[in-house]
Amino acid sequence: MQHTGNITFIMISTILFSLAGFRPFAQTAFKQSVKGYVTDAASGKALPGVTVMFQPSGLSAISDSSGYYVIRNLPLGRYSIEYSTIGYESRTLSDILVTSGKENEQNISLTEKFKNLDNITVSSSRNRLKPINEFATVSARSFSIEDTKRYPAAFSDPARMVMNFPGVAASNDGDNSIVVRGNSPSGVLWKLEGIEIPTPNHFSNLGATGGPISMLSSNVIGRSDFYVGAFPAEIGNATSAAFDLHFRNGNKEKAEHSVMLGTLGAELSTEGPLGKSKNASYLINYRYSTLALLKSFINLDGEVPDYQDISFKLNWKTARAGEFGLFGLGGYNRYSRESLQDSTKWDSDEPNISYKGSSKLGVVGLTHQVFLGSNAYLKTVISASYTQSGNDADTLNPAAAYIAIPASKEAFTNKALRFSTYYNVKLNARNTMRTGFILQQWYHNLGSYYYDDKLYEWKQVLEGAGNTQFYQAFVQWKYRFTDRLSLNSGLHGSYLALNRKSSLEPRAALSYAVRSNTLSLGAGFHSRPEHISTYLFEEKTQNTESFYPNKNLDLSRALHIVFGFEHFFNQLNLRAKSEIYFQHLYKIPVEAQTPSGFSTINMEDVYDLLNTGPLVSKGTGKNYGIDLSLEKPFSNNYYFMSTLSLFRSTYRNYAGEEYNTRYARRFTYNFTGGKEWQGSRNPNRILGVSAKLLGAGGLRNSEIDIPASRASGNEELVAGRYFTGRNPAYLRFDVSAYIKKDRKRATHIISLEIQNLTNRENIYNNYFDERSGTVKTSKQLGILPNLSYKIQFH
Repeated sequence: MQHTGNITFIMISTILFSLAGFRPFAQTAFKQSVKGYVTDAASGKALPGVTVMFQPSGLSAISDSSGYYVIRNLPLGRYSIEYSTIGYESRTLSDILVTSGKENEQNISLTEKFKNLDNITVSSSRNRLKPINEFATVSARSFSIEDTKRYPAAFSDPARMVMNFPGVAASNDGDNSIVVRGNSPSGVLWKLEGIEIPTPNHFSNLGATGGPISMLSSNVIGRSDFYVGAFPAEIGNATSAAFDLHFRNGNKEKAEHSVMLGTLGAELSTEGPLGKSKNASYLINYRYSTLALLKSFINLDGEVPDYQDISFKLNWKTARAGEFGLFGLGGYNRYSRESLQDSTKWDSDEPNISYKGSSKLGVVGLTHQVFLGSNAYLKTVISASYTQSGNDADTLNPAAAYIAIPASKEAFTNKALRFSTYYNVKLNARNTMRTGFILQQWYHNLGSYYYDDKLYEWKQVLEGAGNTQFYQAFVQWKYRFTDRLSLNSGLHGSYLALNRKSSLEPRAALSYAVRSNTLSLGAGFHSRPEHISTYLFEEKTQNTESFYPNKNLDLSRALHIVFGFEHFFNQLNLRAKSEIYFQHLYKIPVEAQTPSGFSTINMEDVYDLLNTGPLVSKGTGKNYGIDLSLEKPFSNNYYFMSTLSLFRSTYRNYAGEEYNTRYARRFTYNFTGGKEWQGSRNPNRILGVSAKLLGAGGLRNSEIDIPASRASGNEELVAGRYFTGRNPAYLRFDVSAYIKKDRKRATHIISLEIQNLTNRENIYNNYFDERSGTVKTSKQLGILPNLSYKIQFH
């Protein structure tokens, strides 16, 4: 690893050397435009006559009849933007960066105030963290493009970015699956433009909600919401967390482009107006990558992966029919591995496996929003999705001149048609209601087989083709007792036609704000069906009759209770927050055997079902703890966030015995911070650095029965010793740095991200190695750098 240490030293030296000659911000001679829309938070209608003030420049604008405002020829730099109008609470956004390569768009919503109160100004820290969804009260926050770029080792990936938030941890370094408050990653919901989508990750396993690399690019993501518990009534099919992602609209006035080259690949983006009316725009982003450049840092075990993806959004408005959007996301990846024809060099748990595989994902959707009167609108989304993956694997027989012997084969296809619509009406300043329903039609064709070299026969674990439906409906109501006290309540219903299982879920949340403090209390029931592969999983001899023992599993369910307290230090633009939570999980699928410790609570994908018998929905679990955070959003050229989570995570098996879950790490902590400087000799140059220290208790592992494992040739666990062991504590240090330079019509950015700067060898898990007959340990990723160059221009 000597070359790794040398490269690390060079990288750090370059960053430190670049610090020389930088000073705090000053404005420059180059100029740019800032624009956006102002709307009513409850009704979504445009707000005309809003005064938009840019400080310290003193320039201002007034929103027109469509809520649109624009300031042109604004000198480059950072600004605070104040929004105010009669009858609404004023809002302020601080430290908005204006660069030459791209126009800045800031869309904002204002809350109507009661007539008997004086004008209220909401601080910038509250604005940036408050979720977009007005019905979200607890355990929710928004994030932006800048967040996905700013946090070290986020690699512009929303899932990796939220790992900085309290209560959220990574499942492992090589994957963006997230563990939220001790829950399995399989309980996470992904939504895009208001409708559910398949897991948007490359190289993702069947039934998983994460993957090594995201298909989502920071070039297209707009401000979005992230939920970690006690979801509002419109969020269904989730028991752990939910991403509610939105693509931003392209520039409707002029064409803008960006090009990026880096160690993770190349990326191209373009956007601009459609036609001359300035009522329509396009946004397209394409990316191609191969991990071959990082093979010195990542142990690819002989694998050669590459991938590509594309995202797009078309947006147009009409005077009578409303606003339309056409969006899409597609990705393709492939991978292969050739085993060495030398058995003395086989040293992994799959030492002689050769394979070829690929997967595809495609999502396309159409959105429509139309106003029905001045205070109500109807929003509808229709979409279609397609996922396909396949893999063929062989083993080599060293006793027969390394001849290839078939080992496994799989082919998965999932399709879905989805329809979502809801009606939102603001009855008055106190009352807002929203009701809607979601229809999903699922199609599946799944096949997975492996060759049992002890019984000399093919075994089937998945086989089936067909379709089913999943229906959801909701109603929710927000009532504001005063400007300070509000109630969000609602009801969500779900029905799975595959086995006629249903769930009715009441939810409610209170929020009370006094001076700089906010108290919140939320509770609700939630449910989620298993992935279709779980219902069809059946390990048996191929070509024998299937009876699908898991088909009648109920929806997995959870009760969430959250109490939160926030204090805003307005002068410091600082927020301190704590949330105490309790989650009761029930009707969880467990293996219907008394000595078994299997529960889907510990699952990451469908392959965790291997070597398990039929499942029944009789398991339970609980998660409880406290999340603490102290956060300063970016202002005055720096930001930081410090979090600490203390929690317990347990489950009960079929016999009713209680054990720690795989994710019962007991604690996680995180400190992230960063600062920017502007060049003293060249004021158009900005340097930014960030660092993150991430720590957690070790993941849990079960005790392996070595004699039994040697006898069966498979990993066997000691009965009653499930997840009793714990890996050493996890610790990782990440850094990032960038230099941003403005020209008249372009912005150049050179950035470097380094995950695990100290190359610490954190432990992932223990496993039984059949070849040696011993227990071995697998380690997580070591140092992982990503160097890139990006230019934005128009």
